[in-house]
Formats: sequence, C-alpha cells, structure tokens
Amino acid sequence: MKKTGAVLAAAGLSSRMGDFKPMLPFGDSTIALHMVNMLKRMGVEPIVVVTGYRAEELERHLIHAGVQFVRNERFGETQMFDSVKMGVRAILSDCERIMVMPLDTPAILPETIRRVLTADAGIVRTMCKGEPGHPIMFWRETAEQLCSYTGDGGLRGAIEAYGAGVTDLEVKDEGIYRDVDTREEYKTLIEWSCRREMGGGGSWLTEDVV
Repeated sequence: MKKTGAVLAAAGLSSRMGDFKPMLPFGDSTIALHMVNMLKRMGVEPIVVVTGYRAEELERHLIHAGVQFVRNERFGETQMFDSVKMGVRAILSDCERIMVMPLDTPAILPETIRRVLTADAGIVRTMCKGEPGHPIMFWRETAEQLCSYTGDGGLRGAIEAYGAGVTDLEVKDEGIYRDVDTREEYKTLIEWSCRREMGGGGSWLTEDVV
C-alpha cells in the first residue's frame, strides 16, 4: 500500500460553535484525539494538524500524539483551503498520497478510512447518498498541482480547475459529512453516533463507484 499522510485542518475560529471544537468530548477522548488516533491505527503517517485559533492549546493537547503542527498565523483572514495547502506542503515530500479532512468530522468510520486507503486514483472522494464528504485523497503529484490553485471556490474549485476525473467512493457512512459547526449540530452528532454504535452499524459500506 502506498505511504499515505493526512492533513487535518483545525485553524478556524469555531465562531458559530462558541466552544473550541477540537477539544469537545467525543467517544472516550476529544474530537482531536479521536481523529488522530483513528488515522494512526489505520497506518496513516505522517499526520499534520494545521492550527490557528487557540493554537497553543491544541498543540499542547496533541503534543504526545505523534503528529506534526503547522500554524496558520493568518487564520482570521484566510479560508480552510489555505490551511489545507499549508499542511499539504509540509508533508508533500514524505508520502505518496495525502488525505485531507477538517478536524470536526469525528464520526467518520474506520472502515471508511480503510476503504479510501485501498482506492488507487489521482483524486478519491467519499460519497454517501449522493452527497460528497471527507476524507478526500490525492496522489502527491495531484496535490502539488492543487496547491498552486489561487482561484475561487476553495478545494472544490481547485479540483474543478485541475480537470482530472474524480473517483467517487460510495459508502453508507453519513459521518463523512456530519460536522459540528454549531452546538446543535454537536448535540445531534453525539446522539446520532450513539444510536449508530448501539445499532451495530459500523460496517455500512458498499462497493466503489468510479
């Protein structure tokens, strides 16, 4: 399997949440630790966390988790894609593929990550019920070209401008697009995740759709 690293974007202000999203409880730890530990168990390495807002607090929290840090000092005036590009450039030479996701999607199933890792395409995007989500994975050469994009539309705009085909990985994992931008979304996610776990729905995956 190709060596695959990950970029976790966590520089945002959490303005709509009110609380600091990466440090919110999830499972038996926090959102940040849960996501890092899940990726490490899947063999994803290196992992870079792009910090910004409350950077020192998050870095202290993850100091022993075996990750790298990149700070987006201009987090208040940049977009998530700017943080993604910083993270990608930090590990570009260390891996053959790079997985990208925001650090507020903790309900992504390990099985989904495993299936993404087995896909072999320039751009792999997870989909559930026709809706795209995370992670998105790129070959190193593709990631390098995407990082040169300076137009509108963030990562989606960069992918469209790149012009290459996207391989959609169809999964029955709503966690790929369930984030926690608000307190209500966080509460809903926790309740939904608990119901899913009790229902034994951890292996809800279908075959790849290319």
